[in-house]
Amino acid sequence: MVYAQLYPVKTKRRYTMRLIRLEECGKIFRQGSRQVEAVCPTTIEFEKGIHFIFGKSGSGKSTLLHMMAGLEEPTSGKVFYQDKSIYEEQDLAKLHCHDFGFVFQAYNLIQEFTVEDNITLPLRFDKNKDRSTFLEVVEALDLGDKLKRRPMALSGGEQQRVAIARALVNRPNVIFADEPTGNLDEENGRIVLELLMELCSRYGASLIMVTHDLDLLRYAEHTYQMRDGTLCRQD
Repeated sequence: MVYAQLYPVKTKRRYTMRLIRLEECGKIFRQGSRQVEAVCPTTIEFEKGIHFIFGKSGSGKSTLLHMMAGLEEPTSGKVFYQDKSIYEEQDLAKLHCHDFGFVFQAYNLIQEFTVEDNITLPLRFDKNKDRSTFLEVVEALDLGDKLKRRPMALSGGEQQRVAIARALVNRPNVIFADEPTGNLDEENGRIVLELLMELCSRYGASLIMVTHDLDLLRYAEHTYQMRDGTLCRQD
């Protein structure tokens, strides 16, 4: 399969829709008698588009992403999706099934399932969804000859492509990606990022991604730095 060359995003801001909003959102973890502030109280808005958050390991960027995605409830403050608090006014299971998609560094595939079963897992919770998008993403990600295999029989790059297909099969509004290229070599990382961004563009999904790789930032529309639990917008 020949992949198109991925070029840095140079387009002007095209969207004004407020997608994700944080209001004084922070996270504290307890370690014995100690309290560790992983994310300082943060107020920020994310419009529809491509957002990359960068920072060193332990800076709090993954914790922040998980709070935005409804995977980690904040200790303080609120997270809003389309102006509704996701932990108070929204059905998290419904959000995760219909509106949000996820790509993780560790792939998080179910080893007992086939590739096809892993990809179609989100569709099992929505009887109104058809399989047309499944067929499209399988073709786009060159997974057609791997559908009956188990994840353990695939390379790292192939497993991450399965994870991308699973994230997009229900056509979510937002993809949350936590170091999606972190376990891959440079070439496979480039291919995975290219495919992820191409499919987000095709289906109109916003992408909020965390990374420690500064070379990837040139592909984002908006960039942010996470340092010692504090988020700063760079553009």
